[in-house]
Amino acid sequence: MKRIWEASKQINTPAGPSTADAWMRLEQRLDIKDPVPERVQHRKIYFPIQPRLAYAFTLMIIAILTGPKIYDLATHITVSAERGGRAEINLADGTSVRLNSESLLKYKRNFNSESRIVNLSGEGYFQVVKGDHPFTVETLYGTVTVLGTKFNIHARNENVEVVVNEGAISFIPKQDKPKSDKVIVKAGHYSNNNDPLPQALPHPEYPGWIHDKLILNKTNLEIVCAKIERKFDVNIELASDQLHDISITGVINAVDLDGVLTTLAILSKRSYRFEKETYIFY
Repeated sequence: MKRIWEASKQINTPAGPSTADAWMRLEQRLDIKDPVPERVQHRKIYFPIQPRLAYAFTLMIIAILTGPKIYDLATHITVSAERGGRAEINLADGTSVRLNSESLLKYKRNFNSESRIVNLSGEGYFQVVKGDHPFTVETLYGTVTVLGTKFNIHARNENVEVVVNEGAISFIPKQDKPKSDKVIVKAGHYSNNNDPLPQALPHPEYPGWIHDKLILNKTNLEIVCAKIERKFDVNIELASDQLHDISITGVINAVDLDGVLTTLAILSKRSYRFEKETYIFY
């Protein structure tokens, strides 16, 4: 042990770190203030919706959207005739209405209590009895007012035609000018919104549809085909644009489809064929 002790004295070991220097460096570090970035917390704002509130909101939206329809169903009666069919209505005042195919009649449930007003879309034949209130038919293209008469209204494709078979009617067509003049149409005459001046009926059975006839007076072939399509629920096409300029004059018995198409081919001097569920004139 003595030898080891003496030998260790002869070894030069490096001096340890100065405690004074270390303490000074520590003090310097403590004096330095590092900038600490501020942490900004973005909080999301939530609006909790209670289930009952969501349910009530949904009901409110449904009520807004369906309210007018529900009110209309509760206060009005609507009768329609589908394509290829007809319908007949007997109103509370004793008036009868026959609807042609693809037509609709709408009136209030309290009809005849304070007024006699109906709304027509399409074509209808009216046999109006006299009553305490004027009988008024409103369409998109004009208004007809009567006291007691038999008349027909055809209101389609921005056009309206009024035919009077008995009595007289007051007709106010809707035209481009600010105020349309009232026209009086008497029995045996007709009027329309394009030419309101009353004219004599072209045939004693006009309008022909209530007698199962097509009464044509320089009628465009395209319009004739549309009438046939509605009555028999079929599709008809014209093979060329030239056929649109053809006008037809004559009377066609509209009892069966084959007879109608054959007669139309003779009057138009054209032929037709049946192809892919469609009758094509060429």
